[in-house]
Amino acid sequence: MWVNTSPHPKLRGGDLLAPGAPMSHHARVTPTETRAALERLALRPSRALGQNFLVDQNIARLIVDAAGLRDSDTVLEIGPGLGALTELLLDRAGRVVAVEKDARLHEFLRERLGRRSNLQLLHADALEVDFASLVTRHSSPLKVVANLPYAISTPLLMRLVESPTRPSLMVLTLQREVGDRLAAAPRTKDYGALTLYTQLYYDVRRAHLVSPSCFLPAPEVGSAVMTLRLAPHPLLEPELEAPFKQLVRAGFGHRRKMLRGALPKSELGGWIKSDTLEASLARLGLPRTARAEELSLAQWLQLTRTLIAQPPPTARPSN
Repeated sequence: MWVNTSPHPKLRGGDLLAPGAPMSHHARVTPTETRAALERLALRPSRALGQNFLVDQNIARLIVDAAGLRDSDTVLEIGPGLGALTELLLDRAGRVVAVEKDARLHEFLRERLGRRSNLQLLHADALEVDFASLVTRHSSPLKVVANLPYAISTPLLMRLVESPTRPSLMVLTLQREVGDRLAAAPRTKDYGALTLYTQLYYDVRRAHLVSPSCFLPAPEVGSAVMTLRLAPHPLLEPELEAPFKQLVRAGFGHRRKMLRGALPKSELGGWIKSDTLEASLARLGLPRTARAEELSLAQWLQLTRTLIAQPPPTARPSN
């Protein structure tokens, strides 16, 4: 058993992390160990499945630390691979549900960690798993901690964000460009529909940047560890969520067009006319030349309410 008790260095949010700094942990996560395990499994990492295995213990610990887990938590891990995060999660959470699509990796994890009483290992496609059933079965709030398979990270993220039982917290390793889009601000190139769909429900922060050399094989792009914390109160009335998403999708569907040209010509044209839209923009103090990328989340919410003729929700007292 290899143990290193030296503490990891303190790192600022956004610091670029490179492999090599040892961490205290009973399972070794290194390039050598990972290559050996893959050879034993006769497994060549699949680009189609987005298989890039984390090979740095420091990064694994930082990811799990970011979740602030307690023994009452239920954690969902998607794409556990060889278990770089799984054992750390098992040590800290009351229950871990790990979903692995690759049959060989599922069997590897079953043999390695199957005796851990707080592990539920599922051989399944995460794009088809009923996340709500995990919450129904376990009373504690669901948290997600995962290195999401890059090939399906965006649709998988949307499934989690739009789930009727949204996770209370997600700590996700994603392609840096996807992370940039999630946390983007208005009037930037990364700001778009994905930004607004996510920030409607979650406070999004970038915890760290991760070097490609921390993975095997090394991806062609850098990665980012993102934290998504569920908002304590809904930002929009439930009945307005669908119109909001339609408006955003239509607005960014023609990104360079002014909203007064894009929205009336979209699928919403039956109930949004140019003069109505311009009047709504004026009431919000926005110019008639406004484009989708110029509106903040708050302004998109206001525009939705104005166009649907709904009053804003009653202010809720803070706890």
